[in-house]
Amino acid sequence: MREVGQVLGPTLREIPARLGSRRPADLARQGMLLWHLRKLDVRETVDVTRLLTGSIADLLDAYFESDAVRGLLSVSGVIGAWAGPRSAGTGYLTLHHHVGDVDGHAGAWGFPRGGMGGVTSALAGAARSFGAEIRTGAAVARIRVSPGGQLAGVTLASGEEVDAATVVATAHPQVTFGILVDPSALPEPFLADIRRWQSRSGTVKINLALDRLPVFATHPGFDPQVHGGTIVLAESLDDIENAFQEAVSGRPSAKPFADICIPSVFDDSLAPMGHHVMSLFTQWVPCGYASAPDEAELAAYADRVIGRMETVAPGFTGSVLHRQVIGPQQMHEEYGLIGGNIFHGELTLGQMYHARPAAGYADLRTPIRGLYQAGSATHGGGGVTGIPGRNVVRQIRADHHAARWRRRDRLPRHGP
Repeated sequence: MREVGQVLGPTLREIPARLGSRRPADLARQGMLLWHLRKLDVRETVDVTRLLTGSIADLLDAYFESDAVRGLLSVSGVIGAWAGPRSAGTGYLTLHHHVGDVDGHAGAWGFPRGGMGGVTSALAGAARSFGAEIRTGAAVARIRVSPGGQLAGVTLASGEEVDAATVVATAHPQVTFGILVDPSALPEPFLADIRRWQSRSGTVKINLALDRLPVFATHPGFDPQVHGGTIVLAESLDDIENAFQEAVSGRPSAKPFADICIPSVFDDSLAPMGHHVMSLFTQWVPCGYASAPDEAELAAYADRVIGRMETVAPGFTGSVLHRQVIGPQQMHEEYGLIGGNIFHGELTLGQMYHARPAAGYADLRTPIRGLYQAGSATHGGGGVTGIPGRNVVRQIRADHHAARWRRRDRLPRHGP
């Protein structure tokens, strides 16, 4: 995984090649893709093909016999996905989690001090240091386009109009191109791709406030490697597959799995002295809950997750001071994660690289001149990553540079 990630990882940090295009600039970018892949030999090329198209179960079955180990390792192939471990393509999702690194450790995770708000605060501070003005509570109601297909700016929900030559949209593509932009300004093939964009999910996020750390039956003493690591409730790969199939049939999982962390073990700013916060990423409920949730069933589902913790850490239920259960509908309506999908779209082979999110527009441009996209549904997105933002800035700068040269060529020349 590490070796393959070292080869494919750099391709995420490059603006995708427009495969099939014959334009010189696009051919050059296609050549760059081949340059990245030159490190793969015949054996590794087959391995990558199987990894991108196969299931995580196929991969694990070739290496492990233990139900517990296969269950644990299969979780990374289905996190945030509307797919079970035996579904095709879940092998790639495992690789996706091995592309990043923390301090040179591939596939490692880190906790930002202050929670995820610490990340956005750092970004905001850096932006302001370069002169950026940041406005919050200023919802955009519409992206304005001139009759000639050129971006004009945005109109806020307050009615205020902000003129702009460049706009970067990071919302879900079905929000940007289905709500904010007038569909009449977009070509039909592009709109068809956006309408077909798959963004299903059955994820339920549970946040807990605890008055003490859990005491695990097998590790009764405090251990930062246990309490500060990733805690996975998954006894076997078959349990996880059955949980998905139940959700597909329209029922919340009877035995949901959970991927758990207690960030307050390392960051005492997140909770009062002696107290802790626990984050549980769980799956699955029916994907239809994004539009028509069953609140009673959702609450019972959360009870079952907490019950699983009680089994491995007796007395855990009594330590819960408060809980927050965020299902697909709340993710959809409050956070703008269409369908409740945390990646703004399923990370399947048909929705990756040059197809993310539409044919011919994976280079972060859009059919509207001056309007760019850099959300999680673009190339390099999926998870907490700055890659789309980095790539879109490079694309904008390249376009501005090219435009300056075109204007220069049109200037009249005088004298010898």
